[in-house]
Amino acid sequence: MIQDQKTATLTTIFSEVLADLAFMFNDEEADYGVSSADVWLETEISYHGAQSGTLCLWCTRTFSVQLAANLLGVDPHESYAEEQGNDAVKEFMNIVCGQFITAIHGTGAVFDLTIPTLTELPETPRFPQEHGSHFSTVYVEGQRLCLRYKPGPGSE
Repeated sequence: MIQDQKTATLTTIFSEVLADLAFMFNDEEADYGVSSADVWLETEISYHGAQSGTLCLWCTRTFSVQLAANLLGVDPHESYAEEQGNDAVKEFMNIVCGQFITAIHGTGAVFDLTIPTLTELPETPRFPQEHGSHFSTVYVEGQRLCLRYKPGPGSE
């Protein structure tokens, strides 16, 4: 599977899991821009086995809180949703990674996933201008998000 197809597969899986798990949907035609007022987060998870790779998500703190609220069935303005935002994004990426591995590598091989990490970025990330072989931009609930797939050494 060539790199662009893997990125497209990641985008599709991300969108499907987001819709099925959190009832959040892509706004494919929207362009909300990038707000420098919000805190940006980077969540990363890797997998290792017959193949290896890393998935990364750039999102805002606002998105993480909304995701937590939707997953927990609480109001996004409740402190509990804010407290659970980081964990919600990490667990979400764990699910996306598992489904991504199955989609691109099949069900025969065994893979180990790393524990997802979340880092607060010091500034607004520099979004790529166009979809590329490594990046995909999606718009969800008024938020711009960026997904990245990076194959590991020796992976396709």
